[in-house]
Amino acid sequence: MNLLASQRRVMHLLLLLATGWLISVAGALSAAEPLTWKFEVGGKYHYQMVQEMKMSMDLGPAGETVTSFTQTMDMIWEVEAIDENGTATVTQKISRMRMDITAPGQDTVHYDTESDETPQGYAAMLAPMLKALTSEKFTTTMLPSGEVTEVEVPKSLIEAMSRGPASAMMGGLASEEGFKNMFTQGSLTLPKPEDLVEGHKWSTSMEMANPAVGKIVIDSTYRYAGPREIEGQQFEVFIPTINTSFGVAEEPGAATVKVNKQETTGEILFNRSAGRLESSAINQQMDSTITVAGNTMNQKIDQKVSLKFVAPSDVAK
Repeated sequence: MNLLASQRRVMHLLLLLATGWLISVAGALSAAEPLTWKFEVGGKYHYQMVQEMKMSMDLGPAGETVTSFTQTMDMIWEVEAIDENGTATVTQKISRMRMDITAPGQDTVHYDTESDETPQGYAAMLAPMLKALTSEKFTTTMLPSGEVTEVEVPKSLIEAMSRGPASAMMGGLASEEGFKNMFTQGSLTLPKPEDLVEGHKWSTSMEMANPAVGKIVIDSTYRYAGPREIEGQQFEVFIPTINTSFGVAEEPGAATVKVNKQETTGEILFNRSAGRLESSAINQQMDSTITVAGNTMNQKIDQKVSLKFVAPSDVAK
């Protein structure tokens, strides 16, 4: 396998990881009197996520390559029912995805799931997966604390994703069990009121299997930084730290990834009075060494991900 082909495989995997992690975090954070979602039947929550990533790869004598990636994802949550204990049935749908990729030796790739234009190159490989993601709804069961206890994934979605050219790179994520684990293992239940003390920390862990690099473990730690008032509204502030580790892939031609250094900065805001996630801004840097078929590459990733609640008056925009 040549190094550029390996680079594309690793990039594709990282894009999937970022998307999956953000979906699970967005669907799990919780807070409001005391730190619970204020669900209402028929209530809708519109969110927009913007992910920007720059990846540089040192190929030794072949020089350095730089790949940049921007993705915008629009999501809608709708509360279908609430039981006597406050547990909500919530449907979640990705309504639109837009993507721009600039890679070495290729023209800039632009793809929009709402566009009628035929995707080309790398976009053509991703198109079936992205179309499938935007065509179906997930149904989740969420406790008032935000804990996800059940996930229903449409079989038509799994079938569509498993048939796409990118399905082999997704590994377990393209299965029903993979999707469920993404939501439940990655979900975050905030502390009980007596534990909500400034400086308190708690952690979650999520595992995925992927043929490109083996098992991936994402450990997330959150620190409560206290309340903050912004323009007359009360918010609760959380500081995330994310650490990713890679196992040893057993498949022939798979890459071995060693993380040398990683750092997370940013914060998550929960709107206490409205009882909803308001926004998050997370920056991640990762330096790693990738070995494929005896060839070693040094890789640096700088990623910025923002997620924000979109007010009903701004949805049309």
